[in-house]
Amino acid sequence: MDLRSHAGLARAIAAGAWSVVCGLILAAPILASRGWHAASAACYLFFSPVCHQAPERSFAILGYSLAVCHRCSGIYFGFFLGSLIDLRWIHKSPRARRCWTLAAILPLVIDVLAPYSGIWTNTYLSRFATGFVFGILISSLLVRGLAEFLDEVPQYWLAIGDSHPKGGLS
Repeated sequence: MDLRSHAGLARAIAAGAWSVVCGLILAAPILASRGWHAASAACYLFFSPVCHQAPERSFAILGYSLAVCHRCSGIYFGFFLGSLIDLRWIHKSPRARRCWTLAAILPLVIDVLAPYSGIWTNTYLSRFATGFVFGILISSLLVRGLAEFLDEVPQYWLAIGDSHPKGGLS
């Protein structure tokens, strides 16, 4: 397999993983609205180490907040969408990847810090949008990294097999 076929596998793995995460985000309020409070609480608990989950800063469906805030919703749904689309132009060089990483982070940082200076008041839309852009761009980099990892794994195992006393793995 070459990197191109690994890119498809990496994209499928990432899209599958992020779809589960996004499903859990949406499942929390749906389960709560159906009276499945223990299952709902488990979803909220899963995300609690990475998100403040403040209800006033979270989208709500069916009368319950999503399992994460506006910004985290944007990031996770951006990760999912970014894993589905091919942004190959981001990966032209290591320098280009660094620049795109900065381009993904900068609007998010400005949206977080600008309200403290009084020059900007962020809204649910700015929090979601900056998280979404960040998620899409970073997801593309994560998919590329996973594809490169998958490209190296067979060579690693072949190298171990060559160094095994019997000439292969048993």
